[in-house]
Amino acid sequence: MSIPRRSRSKFKPKFRPKSLTAGVLAATTLVVTACGVSGAAASRPDDAKGKNASAPVLPARFAQQKVQWTACGADVTPEAVPGAECGWVKVPVGYAAPDGETVKLRVSRVAAKDQGHRLGSLLFNPGGPGAGGAADVASGNWQAGGQARARYDLVGFDPRGIAGSGQIKCPDGVAQGPEDPPRTEAEAEEAFSDATRRAQACKKASGAVLAHMDSVSVARDLDVLRTVLGDAKLNYTGVSYGTFIGQQYMKLFPGRVGRMVLDGVVNPDADLQQVTRLDVKTSDDALRRYAQDLVARGDDRLGATTEEILRRLTEFAKKLEQEPLRGADGEEINDATLSMYLEMGVTAEESWKELTTALVAALGGDGTAFERFEAGTADESGAESLTPQEEQAEENESSSMPAVLCLDSPSAPKSPKEMLDTADAFAKQSPLFGRYYAWQMIDCATWPVAPTGGADPVKASGAAPVLLVSYTDDVNTPLENAQAVHRQLGNSSLLVRKGQGHGAYAAEDASTCTDRAVDRYLVGGKLPDKTANCPR
Repeated sequence: MSIPRRSRSKFKPKFRPKSLTAGVLAATTLVVTACGVSGAAASRPDDAKGKNASAPVLPARFAQQKVQWTACGADVTPEAVPGAECGWVKVPVGYAAPDGETVKLRVSRVAAKDQGHRLGSLLFNPGGPGAGGAADVASGNWQAGGQARARYDLVGFDPRGIAGSGQIKCPDGVAQGPEDPPRTEAEAEEAFSDATRRAQACKKASGAVLAHMDSVSVARDLDVLRTVLGDAKLNYTGVSYGTFIGQQYMKLFPGRVGRMVLDGVVNPDADLQQVTRLDVKTSDDALRRYAQDLVARGDDRLGATTEEILRRLTEFAKKLEQEPLRGADGEEINDATLSMYLEMGVTAEESWKELTTALVAALGGDGTAFERFEAGTADESGAESLTPQEEQAEENESSSMPAVLCLDSPSAPKSPKEMLDTADAFAKQSPLFGRYYAWQMIDCATWPVAPTGGADPVKASGAAPVLLVSYTDDVNTPLENAQAVHRQLGNSSLLVRKGQGHGAYAAEDASTCTDRAVDRYLVGGKLPDKTANCPR
């Protein structure tokens, strides 16, 4: 998963996370309890030991609540599929103090088509962090594969503080990587001061839930949902950041894991800076593939060889640092601007033709070239035709990312000087992307709530086998993430789909091979080979 990059157009496939962001997530160590299957007072986590044993038991009223299912309203989706139902499930804001404040989770359900052979509920999370799943299920944006859809009730939920589940509020927005990354301590201090002000405004406006947006709390919410839905085991499909939620559930409740699909896998054994470095490498690799494609097609407008193209773009970035171009409204087009548009373009093959046109024009001195490129990609993604509800959802998603990420990982630089040094080191790794990506960590560097997590491999002794899924070329959660988690989880299979994308199962560009393999597991419990491959 990648760190937040909010300055670019949103990528919106059929069901995948509403942003390609989904940042680093590392395992948290917050110790609390959750509800059990019985509906009586909750049992403790299956792996509870030591200090876990003294944690409060969740009051029975959470496990015994009944969902009042009604038709889904426009607050969830303007166009619900036939039979879609929506409701609420109440959970504690803080599991360490379950008698305190509560938050209501928005949930949706579409009943299994074959009720006579129903297998239970299949819960779904589309990623983010910051994306809600209730609308995806209620609207039919995500429907699982055909066999799974027939046998499971599909259940979407909006995680705490997100979408319909008590949205957190950031009146001035959250800190975004500066458009022109600071190069001096004075500039860095100014950036930190602004980021700190924004973060404190979030804390003041959002209330108690802001301190409990961590992924362990969300995993515990999943167990409440499982119990309320009447399922003995959790059957779950998570995409991108949703895979991290699933991993946390496996660690807390290994004995309650049913059939779990982790698609576009996050590696929990990597901290924020490690994942940011991987993001840099992934974009560098994508840029090289883009240059290689130009050479293979005989397009020499940017250079005759791969190395010449990369060298020319690097030299162009250095030139823009000293002599920015001017856009249509007089704004500066500098090296950071180039980094942003390169990242936006090279990570989506369908944009390569338009990116080349923009780069050729910019190299010729046209400061408006990237604006035309952005307008074209926005038209293709529909980003200019958002409803007010969608705009509000995007604003909440942007605020929710640091609220989750900054609790889950403690490794952000903590001072302007440390941030400058980190950015310099990243720039040495990648002159085109390093500094731009490094400064995306500023929100966690200034977040007002202390982190509760750390980087640890996922270990879930006693958990049922899980299925990991990945594209060969995923610029958000690289294949090496899935391979790392596959090594961490001895009882897992890895299904690799050839091609570029993010979220390979039940995707808009469907793969019969992938969907059949996942459905065989979800419906019959049959895992593919330890490592299996599917064509595009």
